[in-house]
Amino acid sequence: MPTYEYQCECGVQFEARASIANRDQTKPCPACPEQGKPIPPSGVHGHFKKEVTGPVPQNTGIHDLDTKIDRVIGQSSHQGWEVAEGRKRMKQEVMHREGVTGHDLSKNLDGSYRVLKPEERGLHERSQAIHQAAGERKKPKG
Repeated sequence: MPTYEYQCECGVQFEARASIANRDQTKPCPACPEQGKPIPPSGVHGHFKKEVTGPVPQNTGIHDLDTKIDRVIGQSSHQGWEVAEGRKRMKQEVMHREGVTGHDLSKNLDGSYRVLKPEERGLHERSQAIHQAAGERKKPKG
């Protein structure tokens, strides 16, 4: 049953449930013994009770909205893959030009890549060894 807004002569605005057929009838005011009259709604409220069925496009019940959401998701995914492919190409170009592997590269703040200096590479390897050892200590024995 829908909820409608009412206003009493005493100034109190309140909500009450009513059938569509009885929407225009007055309702008792919660603050005084008078009756409140129906007023135009201040907003429209609603929600969808839709269960998510898995990794498929969801149906909200509003075709136009579903179409726009699907389009935005598709565009975002496409742009994300383009960015990832661009980074991969840039990294491969530096590796080919410098004759190094991906383990020898560092990503700069601007997204470009550079070759690690030998001392940086050593620090990186020591840090990886520490992290690996810490991870092995946390593993349950069994």
